[in-house]
Amino acid sequence: MSAASSEKSAAATRGRSAASKPLNSSNKVASSSRPARPPSASSIASSKSSVDESTPSPVKAGKSAVTNRPPSESDNGFKVTKLSSTTVTLQTTWTPKPASERTPPQPPAAEQQTPTVDPLQVAAQVYPWTYMTSTLDACFKDAEVAATADLATRANQLSTEESEIADQRTRLEAERSIEFFDELASDPFAREAPAIMQSFHSHGDACTRIETEALKLAMHDAPEEPEDEPLKVYQDMLHNLEKLQDEATRLQDSITQLTQVSVPTSDVPDGDGPSQVIEDASSARSQVNGVFAACLPILRARIANLSMAQELIDSALENVSLGLRMESMGLTD
Repeated sequence: MSAASSEKSAAATRGRSAASKPLNSSNKVASSSRPARPPSASSIASSKSSVDESTPSPVKAGKSAVTNRPPSESDNGFKVTKLSSTTVTLQTTWTPKPASERTPPQPPAAEQQTPTVDPLQVAAQVYPWTYMTSTLDACFKDAEVAATADLATRANQLSTEESEIADQRTRLEAERSIEFFDELASDPFAREAPAIMQSFHSHGDACTRIETEALKLAMHDAPEEPEDEPLKVYQDMLHNLEKLQDEATRLQDSITQLTQVSVPTSDVPDGDGPSQVIEDASSARSQVNGVFAACLPILRARIANLSMAQELIDSALENVSLGLRMESMGLTD
């Protein structure tokens, strides 16, 4: 019986020493290095049951002085309470801090100073500019359409006016041409001028041919004269030269008369009529007169050449006649 009681007292002593061990200074360093962990309910219940099972035993005075000291609170969060000489209660004072008490990390200064943008404020700032831009674009488009329509209308009007003016101009030119040709057809100048010019050209060709033959005949390059009429060749040449000379004189007189004829008074319109017809007729007449006036010096040169050729043929005829006389008289070798 005494052995059983001694074992129980030894177990109680070991429980008290285990409960008071965290209060030592050596364990403070370990508790400060490791975070405090709350005791579980099973450990508290087991320690309490071990103390209750122990039987009362005599306690020394020194030990009772130690156990009767006021309860102390350790640094690791445990509180030891002495209820009696045989009962020891362990209570914990550790309370977990709520998560809400932790201060969140401070955001950067740039993020804290970022102002919040109100969509309504942005829309209020953008909408007037958008409305003004769309209104101006619509005005520009309307003005462009109106200007394009006006330009197209004016272009059509101008094309119509130009076509009418072109028709009137063509009609006027045609009328002037008809009047001019009618005047030329009714004027003697228009009827005589072509014939005179044609005679002038044919007379020039004939003069060139006869003058060449006369020069050859005067230089004795002509073929042998016929024996019955040896002077007939010279006489025919003189006749041709005289004929060409008379024709040149007639052409000269016709051209002089043609260039001196003015516009007939019967063809001149009244004072109320347009003066453009008179100006056109005078201009055409002056141009034609200039052409015919240039023919007069040529005719004078032709007449002079024909006269010289006629003199050469006369001299050749006299020489031939003298030779025939001398031959008939037997004076030649």
